[in-house]
Amino acid sequence: MRVILHDPDQNRAAGLITELKRHGITVDVLPKTAILNGASGLDENVARLLPVVLGFATGENAETTTRQLRKSGSTNPLLILQTDIPPNDLARILDAGADDVVSSTLNYDEIAARLRALTRRQFGLRTQEVQAGDLTVYLDGRHPNLAGKPIKISASEQTILRILALNLGKVVHRDVLFDALYALADYQPYAKALDVHICKLRRKIETLSGKGSSGIQTYTGQGYALNAP
Repeated sequence: MRVILHDPDQNRAAGLITELKRHGITVDVLPKTAILNGASGLDENVARLLPVVLGFATGENAETTTRQLRKSGSTNPLLILQTDIPPNDLARILDAGADDVVSSTLNYDEIAARLRALTRRQFGLRTQEVQAGDLTVYLDGRHPNLAGKPIKISASEQTILRILALNLGKVVHRDVLFDALYALADYQPYAKALDVHICKLRRKIETLSGKGSSGIQTYTGQGYALNAP
């Protein structure tokens, strides 16, 4: 999973970057203005794959920024971090368009779980795993496995496989996959970088299966779909 973060609390931001990585979550830090201006331009299919996490200092007006983000057209899942929020203010932040608010002492395992829950809701899932034949894809950062045997894959490959699993049996446009990996980031590789990741991912699954099939099918001019390998 990849999330977009803005948090003026540098210690909290640094902790999120380090600790969420343990859960298979990549954190891209962006200025608030970049998020407000850029998130609204994302394709809706991309937006629901990119949760936005906004951190605020105690007493800062999170409601206004939340309204600004939603008014701009952003449909990204939105998690607000702000300690010691009075109950009435918390209710207003949720009503302004936030999907979740964490106002207690920061717990990284909890944050990771809440981010996974936000994504599950977007796709109507209730568990942290998707089964495609003998292939099990976990949504909580664990490596996938084939018939009980783990497949070690890179963070980018994990993101791609996770998105395909969330859309099991459906074609995912290559632009959606590319933007889920790189949208709003400073670094924008060539489009062929996606093909390289797909190729490596297929090879790893095929090698373990011994059947010459990864379950990842190419639809020329459209994208990719995951079926049972």
